[in-house]
Amino acid sequence: MRRHQTHEQRQEPHEGFDNAMLHMAASSGAQFFDSGHRMLQDNVQQVVSMGLLRYYFSVDTSYVLNKLVLLLWPFSKKSFHREKEASSICGYMVPREDVNSPDLYIPSMAFVTYIVLCGLNQGWEHSFTPEVLGKTASSGLTVLVLEVLMLKLGFYLLEGPATSFLDFVSFSGYKYVGIVLSKLAYIFLGRSLYWLVWLYTGAAMSYFMLKTVSAGLLPPNAAGAPQRSQSKEYFVLGLAAMQLPVSWFMGL
Repeated sequence: MRRHQTHEQRQEPHEGFDNAMLHMAASSGAQFFDSGHRMLQDNVQQVVSMGLLRYYFSVDTSYVLNKLVLLLWPFSKKSFHREKEASSICGYMVPREDVNSPDLYIPSMAFVTYIVLCGLNQGWEHSFTPEVLGKTASSGLTVLVLEVLMLKLGFYLLEGPATSFLDFVSFSGYKYVGIVLSKLAYIFLGRSLYWLVWLYTGAAMSYFMLKTVSAGLLPPNAAGAPQRSQSKEYFVLGLAAMQLPVSWFMGL
């Protein structure tokens, strides 16, 4: 009987966890967040102009809340086309003025939160090491870069409109909102509810990607109707279909 109880305690990560291990995971996660923020501030100007970055981080509380609602419930949204603004550095309204504009604030915060949650989950399961954070970040960035390259190549081969690669980074990064919710469900609610949350958020992200990329790749014609292109539609459908398996892979 005693051996059976001990075996059950080892199988359940949420009971009898090592406080020291969890504290180390939380502390390492905080240090990772701070070092990543400093690295971004020190090095990002070498790749992207500050004016362009200000555009993608031009958000406020109202925008963030509305965008999160859109990401989690995109099904009732009628138009995903961005509002143009001639004086803007990108030719479109800044995110805080148009919920359809991509931003980098939500993707970056969701990505960092995902890395920290992975570390905390390892702490719950008594298997945390500081290297977990680096490996998680590397795998997440690899997936993001591959998807951005796929978007860039697809727009180029299909003769889509000129689009900033930061738009693609934003589109790809939004999936981490759903992945974070799935991870939270797994940690605090168990595996069964994790699958339900993953299925819903993955479907929502697939629909959001379908409509958002379609709005960029298939802009409306002079009459206001969306342009038709079978090859472009197949590309968008394939990209949307990828979101569920990618979210599943990153949520493991």
